[in-house]
Amino acid sequence: MDVQRRELNILVAIDEVPDPVWERLRPMASLRFERDGLAAYQALTRERFDVTFIDLHLTGMDSLELLRRVHAERLCPAVVLTSLTPSFSYAQQGILYGVSAYLLRPLRAEDVAAAIRKLMSTATIPDHALWEAAKAVAARLRDEDAAQMFLRAGNALAPPPERTIEGSMRWRDLYEEVVKQAFRLYPWLALYHAPAEYEALDYVWESDGDMVANFCQRNLARLADSIRALFPRPRNPQMEEILLLLLETVDENAQQKDVAERYYITNSTLSTRFQRNLGMSYRAYMTRLKICRGEYLLRYTDIAADELAARLGYKDREHFAKLFLQHTGRTIQECGQRIWGEEYDI
Repeated sequence: MDVQRRELNILVAIDEVPDPVWERLRPMASLRFERDGLAAYQALTRERFDVTFIDLHLTGMDSLELLRRVHAERLCPAVVLTSLTPSFSYAQQGILYGVSAYLLRPLRAEDVAAAIRKLMSTATIPDHALWEAAKAVAARLRDEDAAQMFLRAGNALAPPPERTIEGSMRWRDLYEEVVKQAFRLYPWLALYHAPAEYEALDYVWESDGDMVANFCQRNLARLADSIRALFPRPRNPQMEEILLLLLETVDENAQQKDVAERYYITNSTLSTRFQRNLGMSYRAYMTRLKICRGEYLLRYTDIAADELAARLGYKDREHFAKLFLQHTGRTIQECGQRIWGEEYDI
């Protein structure tokens, strides 16, 4: 049972006396057993594990909450979900939280070894078909047909109608790769959003047999909408350059007249191009960027309201606060409290 040449560090979170199957792994793996979900979480925060096995039923902290934290905090690169009885619904929820494999108990040594081999190999060997499909979808996220293209790519990689755990994992892997490719293709996107925003589980219908695929399609549409709102396709080639400049330098608060001078056009010409290509004024577009940038800063920094307004070029804090409320439906304070409270359990 040669799983890996170097010794692996494996955490097993199963609420039972350790199964004899694990003894066969000891020559090539260091094993730690925890029967409590909270203890397993604490172990993961203190020590680096290559693979974690998590049973569906845990005390102290339930398995889905443990999976959520492991995924959100990047505590382990490979997670295997186990259960005594099959549960496709729970398996799919686990997949949305990054589960890499699903095994039924009682565990068999060959199944455990095969799962570990697969996890270790996929961590180093890229899936070229999936990578190419994700790259093609990411390149079309500014187009209206992006969602349909993603649907076709997902169906090709995980053909319907059979519902399988492996198929659900393919959907998740495709979606995650599209998100990665999008942030590589559009580096400016990291000023306004973070990949983690497109990983959070929004809602779950346990009777939904296509839970994973539907989640991926919903969030792919949300990602595409975000990109199109910030970087719409203009008809004028020079406008593409101007939009990129503004997206990349939002913190510099570029003035319209300065942008016009930079591209050797008049202020009036630039105004006309914005209206013709985007259907909005330069000021309206910049407000859109600044509000989105402001939400990002509230989400990921502890910036104060006065500093936030000044950083985005507003001398009058109250004016910016009013704009923020108009565009987001929340005050600056509500936005910060809601986001920090949800993500850090305050």
